[in-house]
Amino acid sequence: MPRKTTKQKSKLTDADRHKRFKEMAKEVGASEDPKDFEKAFKKLTSRASK
Repeated sequence: MPRKTTKQKSKLTDADRHKRFKEMAKEVGASEDPKDFEKAFKKLTSRASK
């Protein structure tokens, strides 16, 4: 049987990952306020403990 050849995706650098993360955060309207993060995190942890 012939071997399947697969192309490996090029690995992103840390700078590329950071850029994509920031772009996605802007796209979804993420807040930069730490208080908003804490509020959302508390909602998640309270649901997980039930």
